[in-house]
Amino acid sequence: MSIDTTITTEITKEILTRAFLEVFNNRKVKDDFINKLPESKTLSRQQIVNKLITYYEKEDLVFVLGAGVSMGFGLPNWDTLLQKLMITTIEKEQNASTVLSKLFTNIFSPSPLIAGRYLQKYYEDKRLSFEEAVRKVLYETIEIDKPSELMDEIVNFCVAPGNSPNLNSIITYNFDDILEQRLSKIAIPIPYKSIYGIGMTPDGQLPIYHVHGYLKQKGKLDEQNQITFGESIYHKQYIDIYSWNNIVQINKFRDSNCLFIGSSLTDPNTRRLLDIAKKQSGDKEEQHFVFKMRHKEEYVKQRLQVLLKENRQLLDEKSLAELNFDDTVTFLIQIIERFEESDTSSFGVRTIWINEWSEIPDILRQVRLRKK
Repeated sequence: MSIDTTITTEITKEILTRAFLEVFNNRKVKDDFINKLPESKTLSRQQIVNKLITYYEKEDLVFVLGAGVSMGFGLPNWDTLLQKLMITTIEKEQNASTVLSKLFTNIFSPSPLIAGRYLQKYYEDKRLSFEEAVRKVLYETIEIDKPSELMDEIVNFCVAPGNSPNLNSIITYNFDDILEQRLSKIAIPIPYKSIYGIGMTPDGQLPIYHVHGYLKQKGKLDEQNQITFGESIYHKQYIDIYSWNNIVQINKFRDSNCLFIGSSLTDPNTRRLLDIAKKQSGDKEEQHFVFKMRHKEEYVKQRLQVLLKENRQLLDEKSLAELNFDDTVTFLIQIIERFEESDTSSFGVRTIWINEWSEIPDILRQVRLRKK
């Protein structure tokens, strides 16, 4: 870091800290700031349930599943998946390569897109199947029969094909076949179809669209099983707006009512497609919902304590004495949640705030049983 950069950084820190104190030590400034934030559009829990029931009764309700739905079954998160795949590219003794890959990903935190591009190229150069390697890591520690109220409730929604009401469809960003495996264990036959490549059609069955690719635990993989992992695949999706998976998402985001479960709505392509669908559908009010966990006070307190400790040299004792710590934490949480609501709302998605993940199956059950 150059001297000029260091000086600029220190000046910026001081300016931010002084602004921080001005806001948090002045009630009027704080209230004025809150009033300028995007308006909160929070609905009551029952209002949310009633809207979802209406979508369900019209058979317009689409479940959009993210990584949070599958994580409880022992599947690796992105960091662990990258670490384990990196091990295969380090030509050293197994234990050493495990440590090196963990150190590398934890210290440098490589972008998943860049890491994915590197890993795909490595396997291509070695003439090995990248999808096979990912599948092996993906299912290494799976516990398919592990109890899950959330997955059970999603399965319950899938049992209805042929009856009314029914889910419109399911979109999943997950590679795994946990949902399909759980469906196969139901005593009654459930007409569903996994769709993960061009030319596949539901044929009157409940479609489960694997828009980022599909790696079933058992069976042969072919060219249709290509997964969205590396940067090159993301670029391909950006260029080919008429690819089957982009078209499916745009159509559902435009014409149906989607409920995002276990998804953070941070994927660039998903945000882009939501934007396109919103523009195509006109000035409709928010027609989709996303579950989001409220920010925990304890975590924010810990982060704020670290911030104040790191910048203590910029704060005098009087300022520290005047700082109402609990009020500051509440204020910060209010700010970030307002901004997050505003962000999702810009895509036509309303936020459902929850305190614990266990609340989701309860809400889904109310919708399925139509308890208005």
